[in-house]
Amino acid sequence: MLEDSGGRTPLISINYTVRKASPSEKLPIARTLAYAFEEDFSGLTKDMERIAKALENGIDTDRFVVAETGGGIIGITGCADCLGRAVTVTKKEIRKHLGLIRGSIAYMVLYEEAFAPLDFPPTTAMIDYVGVLKAARGNGIAKALLEKTVELNPQYTKFVLNVKDNNDGAIRVYERFGFVEYERIPYKWAKQAGFNAKVWMRYEPEKGER
Repeated sequence: MLEDSGGRTPLISINYTVRKASPSEKLPIARTLAYAFEEDFSGLTKDMERIAKALENGIDTDRFVVAETGGGIIGITGCADCLGRAVTVTKKEIRKHLGLIRGSIAYMVLYEEAFAPLDFPPTTAMIDYVGVLKAARGNGIAKALLEKTVELNPQYTKFVLNVKDNNDGAIRVYERFGFVEYERIPYKWAKQAGFNAKVWMRYEPEKGER
């Protein structure tokens, strides 16, 4: 799940800092995630606070980098590998906040996309999330978050991510950062989702870059 401004003119020009998340920031991260991906989650519920509460306990703060202003967190990246995902939520937890039917559907949809274990070598990381709140987009926050993520994770020799094929803005951002496309996988629910394929991209930091 990736969301970015694609280099558009910012709605508001802001000052921010980027840092590793702290253990106490599960709920602020979950809220930022919910609102940054509101379009994706809105098919489950229009109440993003419910989404945030459903995700909260599954947030692994050790895997997140955050961008913040004086008003709080405005952007996040979540990094996963073969040992774990950035967010792992149980079906019981999602049902608790979204209800039996809606929660079961949400878990089924999100499991493969966001919760399932990764079959990658230990030296490969997957960027699970790049999310920036709408009002803050266009300020270079996604790039800064990616830079900090790479800097804080020198154990990885490769970073991968996937993005919807119709998200041209995000693809441009990742290409400018250094990601290159290596595969397109058709999406089985393309008609319902509104896009045709997931574009898989990879980035390999040069030695001495981090």
